[in-house]
Amino acid sequence: MLRILTLIFRIALGGLFAYAGYVKLREPLLFEMAVDAYRLLPPWGVIAVARTLPWVEVALGAMLLIGWQLKYVASVAALLLGVFVAMMAITYSRGTEASCGCFGFGEKIGPLTLARDTLLFGVAVFVAVQAWLRRPRTSRQWSAAAFDAGAVKNQR
Repeated sequence: MLRILTLIFRIALGGLFAYAGYVKLREPLLFEMAVDAYRLLPPWGVIAVARTLPWVEVALGAMLLIGWQLKYVASVAALLLGVFVAMMAITYSRGTEASCGCFGFGEKIGPLTLARDTLLFGVAVFVAVQAWLRRPRTSRQWSAAAFDAGAVKNQR
């Protein structure tokens, strides 16, 4: 049951990251303005984040979708979401009105966006923990699985 839940969460996170990055790539100037509105980074940091973060999100989304190096990719996704939540919480607590910039533009940071991103952070942590706890198959297990698959195929 945990494996199915982890798979569902992994695919959902991958799709969300890929979509979020895609939206930001379509409107790079709006995303740069959204990053700047947080008032947490110097101008050079705003430019660096606005130019690199969408590509990182698309890459993370793709890697989560295919399950490549899941331990590391899910951990990076959780870390990134944790940073997002912290930055949003700081901005909100200061009373700064800023667009979240998460899945488009115009959504103000508020209790609902903080709750949603905190939930996504929890999902990412769950996927990362499950990936680290799962034991990798040994070469003998892979051979046995391939043999079993071949035996089933030959019986048909």
